Amino acid sequence: MSEQNRIEIELSQVIARYGVPSILLADDSLTQQFVIKAVLQNVGLSIDCVDDGEKALSQIKHKHYDIVLMDIQMPILDGISATQQIRQFSSLDVLPIIALTGDTELNDLSSDKTALFNAFLQKPVESNLLIDTIISFWVPQQDASSIHHQQTALASDNQHLVNSIAQLAQHPSFDLSGGVYEWVGDAAYLRVLSAFIRVYEPYVSSLDLAGYQGLSQVELHRFFHKLNSAAANIGAIDLMNAIEQFQQNSDASIHQVNNELRRVIDMLKPLDSINKK
Repeated sequence: MSEQNRIEIELSQVIARYGVPSILLADDSLTQQFVIKAVLQNVGLSIDCVDDGEKALSQIKHKHYDIVLMDIQMPILDGISATQQIRQFSSLDVLPIIALTGDTELNDLSSDKTALFNAFLQKPVESNLLIDTIISFWVPQQDASSIHHQQTALASDNQHLVNSIAQLAQHPSFDLSGGVYEWVGDAAYLRVLSAFIRVYEPYVSSLDLAGYQGLSQVELHRFFHKLNSAAANIGAIDLMNAIEQFQQNSDASIHQVNNELRRVIDMLKPLDSINKK
């Protein structure tokens, strides 16, 4: 029996014993939604996605969920406010709510706010940690220790796609090892790349100092936090470095981030065109 078959059998046994958990993801990042959905679908799980806390609250009121993944930073209603309202319902006070957050956001949370959540996952979320956390809140602890979680990415039968992604992986600006790609496989990774292009290509022409003079520091932080997380999901390490330099050094030019974002999108477009043929 192959390792992949063994893992699939173990996961099917867990689902047969406990059923398939109903999962809700609240995150306003389209690329993050694509990544998490692809990872979970690849191991036989399903998920509903919304892009703000108000929609998450509405969904939870009208549908039963076993686990909620809640981004901290969202428009309209943020993840903390949404979770505070969810906890006001006595029937939902034990609902597992897992926060998706960054280091700086977690450090800024008070103890009463951290107590709202059952666990915290740092963005960009590591696929294996995501699966482990979901299982830990769905499978009783005495059974969880016997379950092994390994990547089960499905290989694409499109050799052109496989070769193109292999070339991308060899580029010094990208690192696909140990990340999302190894969990979701070629075809799903291509969908993540396509989402990245759709979301961030419009910003290429406006990523300059003049275009951001009207934004507050909170809005700037939110934008670069989302962009950095999306870059990590696709393995664009040079773009991540450019964002980090800009955030840490006030003398660094935003044009450096813009140039790197443009270069990444130009590199990804030939891959994206494969999906449109």
